[in-house]
Amino acid sequence: MKEANRDVLDRGSLPEILVSRARQSSDRRLAVDAAIGIVLAAVVAILRPPLWIPLTALATCLGAYGAWGILDRELADAATAKRALAVGRGLVAVMGAAAALLFGVSLFFGLLGQWIS
Repeated sequence: MKEANRDVLDRGSLPEILVSRARQSSDRRLAVDAAIGIVLAAVVAILRPPLWIPLTALATCLGAYGAWGILDRELADAATAKRALAVGRGLVAVMGAAAALLFGVSLFFGLLGQWIS
């Protein structure tokens, strides 16, 4: 029983899991994730509901995930312009990580502020 639990828990780090999941997803799914993330981030940023900063950051994470997956596929298939695709993929990964960090920090302080008030 302990071996089964260890296999479930030891599937790699979060980036490894996300890379594996993106590479197994269909092109349509990645495009939908990117589009929904970008549109949702824009809508939330415009409407500014309560806790809009973490919501926008979370939507940006979804959009970055889809965009990273698309760029990763294109990089694997590309015969030319590999450097530009690799740089774009790296920039999207940094944007997604920054959005995830912003989500966590802003959610923490947003909820802390509501709890203290």
